[in-house]
Amino acid sequence: MATPPKTSTPAKKRGLPVELVLNNILLLALIVLIAYFAANSSAFLTVPNFKVLLTNYAAIGVVAAVMALLMIAGHADFSVGSNIGFSGMMTALAMAEWGASPISGVLVGILSGAFVGLINGILCAYLRFSAIIVTLGMLSVLRGVTLLIKPVEVVGLGDVFFYIGNGSFMGLPILLWVVGAVFLLASVFLSTTVWGRYVLAIGINQQAAFLAALPVRPLLLGLHVATGAAAGLAGMLLASRLDGASPGSLGLQMELQAVTIVLLGGVAFAGGRGRIFGVLTAWVFLAVLDNGLTLMNVPPFVQLVASGMALVFAASLDALGNNLGPKLEQRRRVQEQLRQSQA
Repeated sequence: MATPPKTSTPAKKRGLPVELVLNNILLLALIVLIAYFAANSSAFLTVPNFKVLLTNYAAIGVVAAVMALLMIAGHADFSVGSNIGFSGMMTALAMAEWGASPISGVLVGILSGAFVGLINGILCAYLRFSAIIVTLGMLSVLRGVTLLIKPVEVVGLGDVFFYIGNGSFMGLPILLWVVGAVFLLASVFLSTTVWGRYVLAIGINQQAAFLAALPVRPLLLGLHVATGAAAGLAGMLLASRLDGASPGSLGLQMELQAVTIVLLGGVAFAGGRGRIFGVLTAWVFLAVLDNGLTLMNVPPFVQLVASGMALVFAASLDALGNNLGPKLEQRRRVQEQLRQSQA
């Protein structure tokens, strides 16, 4: 008697996949937020307003896109706020007092930030100091150094340099071209290059990556330098947008904004998990939240409360991802084994 062939049993549907909901919960929240502000303010859902709200957040978006790579690798940089102020001031001094051309001013800003990232990288990647402690110390050092170099504001950086922060190209503000390019490069690096896979591997288990002969220390050093260069670029962009730099206030508390965006975007603080698209969504989310509350004439202290709640929400998403991530991965492996046994 012939044995009937085995037939695979179709999987039972149990509603929306948990992983799909977890990865897109912020996108759903963003859609709800946009709908709410559009219903309560006629000026919100317009193209000029969206240009303004994204342009205002362009500098911090540049930093968040690159710092996400560093945090996926398991490190963090809390000095980016003061690095923005330091680099912006160096750019302003180069333009207003040293007679530098606009191109030279741009290079001074980026290289100043990259130099700070190089120091952080040597201390954290090669000397193996705690990245949190080193960069928190650098946060204070850089603000003090900036005030020592120039304790007063520097203004009047020239029309050409001013155009970088306030001009347009093909109908879009130059700042949006810059932040879009940085997000695109970060996404391509993480998802299509072997170095991006190394970043994820180092974030999951740095010791195992080292034993597997991956370039752990050079890659961490490079990520710290890239994050510093991004902070330098952000400082230069802010200096060009404001046509000057203030040593005490430029970049103040922007390190908290950057960390909030990265965590809110689904990047694990311990490393090993994260998507650039999630960080991009979080960047737009915070920009929409800030702009919408302003249009509704919400007092500034309430906006501060909203920003703090966003950080707490980001921390809860981080904890939720850490709890559910391993369980979802285990379930995926079990389902894969079941499919292979039934094939």
